Amino acid sequence: TPKTSITDRMNTTNLVFGSALIIIGIGYLLKSFKFIEAKDAKSISKFLMHTTFPALIFTTMLKVKLSADLGWLPLIAMLFGFLSSYIGFIFFKNEDPKNRGILTMGSAGWNLGLFAYPLIEGIWGWEGLTYAIMFDLGNSVINFMVNYGMGTFLAGNHGNNNPIKHVFKKIFTLPPFQAMLIGLAFNIFNMPVLPLALDIVETIAKGNKPMVLLLMGIYFSVRLPKAAFAKVFQVLGLRYVLGLSIGLLLYFTVPFEFQYRNMLLICLILPAGMTLITYSDELNFDTGIAAAIVNFSMLISFIIMWTLVGIFSMAPH
Repeated sequence: TPKTSITDRMNTTNLVFGSALIIIGIGYLLKSFKFIEAKDAKSISKFLMHTTFPALIFTTMLKVKLSADLGWLPLIAMLFGFLSSYIGFIFFKNEDPKNRGILTMGSAGWNLGLFAYPLIEGIWGWEGLTYAIMFDLGNSVINFMVNYGMGTFLAGNHGNNNPIKHVFKKIFTLPPFQAMLIGLAFNIFNMPVLPLALDIVETIAKGNKPMVLLLMGIYFSVRLPKAAFAKVFQVLGLRYVLGLSIGLLLYFTVPFEFQYRNMLLICLILPAGMTLITYSDELNFDTGIAAAIVNFSMLISFIIMWTLVGIFSMAPH
């Protein structure tokens, strides 16, 4: 079979991003016309976290061909996350403690599950998802340990709670994380899965892509007091300058296959994680700034991701 032409690959890529944009727009319109309230997004997100996300991760981990190269992905995610968090901590040191907390947390961690998974699945299929999920393993450490720990420290309201115990409890009770461990265990020990059970899980997993894209539209908002815009774009500037610089450096230097390097570059420019909003609410930070960082970063990442796929011809042949 002849290789797909560059034009055909770009048409496929544009179709994936274009259809995603339309579905996101539908979600936004559903919220705008009051068919769905913004507060409903939390319930939908919680539903996805307990159904389609774990199902998608389990089936992907079940099929992945494990190799030593995959181990570098969570390590790179953690090292980059530590670096960006530290830079944010230093860069925003003169800010009010509460603002410093939200801006530092916004400097690190990515949104894979509620942003990247459906796009990566559409362009790169199971292979791309495998790389993304392994990267997300390291990202979980950044989002649930580094960011939460940093936010708790800067909020100064630890009380009598043990923040380390609380953070570890958050990680190990997260359904997608549990699904990842179970899927890897089934894969490593070559354990059989009942055909009926696998069919049910795969059917649930297929619902992840449209539901996540609709949820992105429901969440999207750019309303923010003018005074806070400068702070938001300082965080975004830090994220994207650092992400693109290190991402391009790795893309051209690491001795891994093309698709592997694609995923590294893509993952390093993804938007801020949704946990930023949750943590801001819990720690009494400015949730408006948190939401703006998340929403603007989703828009910027969508554009950069689309551009990078075109420039580097990342769509598979």
